[in-house]
Amino acid sequence: MVHEYALRGSLNDNLGGTPLASLGGQVTALGYVFAANQGLTLSSSLLNPTDFSLELSFKFDATGGWRKIADFHDRADDTGFYQLNGNLSFYPVTTAGAADFVADINVHVVLTRDGAANTVTGYVNGQQRFSFNDTSPLATITAGNNKLTLFADDFATGQGEATGGTVNYVRIFNGALTAAEVTTLYSTGAPSAIPEPSTLTLLAAGLLVGIVSLRTRAKQRP
Repeated sequence: MVHEYALRGSLNDNLGGTPLASLGGQVTALGYVFAANQGLTLSSSLLNPTDFSLELSFKFDATGGWRKIADFHDRADDTGFYQLNGNLSFYPVTTAGAADFVADINVHVVLTRDGAANTVTGYVNGQQRFSFNDTSPLATITAGNNKLTLFADDFATGQGEATGGTVNYVRIFNGALTAAEVTTLYSTGAPSAIPEPSTLTLLAAGLLVGIVSLRTRAKQRP
């Protein structure tokens, strides 16, 4: 794992890396809330652009039509990771047969790309939904500084294939996760949020005051 974003009041990386950048949404105590095309971006020198896994937990406000999940080409073309009428899809290659997406219901989604085999695999709620050979390659991150865009549509189609929603958390890995690892991630659930430095300082100060108070009372006993 190279990045982990708990998204509880902060866009910071739990691992201390580059924070996510907001395209206009709002970070709340329960996640990142966004309107259509108010997604997130990440530019990371740590991310392998051809051999990676992207884990997302989120819900969409609407699932009718195309709704973009992730864009790998700086939104310059229409290719990318979508849901289509409730079904996981990678345009223009494949769409899953099962309908997993329902408006306002959380889903756990993983996309992996094996750089050695050029295999792209998509999962929803721990279950594999599609796999294809990406020789073009469409799922390689070609944007400068490995820029990844989440939940905002491309400019080639006028940004019309997006919707609002809430992101619960994001994890990014180098290398393609196995099906068993994806299932484990789904079962494990959300990461813990690491407190901000100021919060840690306050906690430490409170603990120190408590210790001093206990020692003072102990000295005052007859």
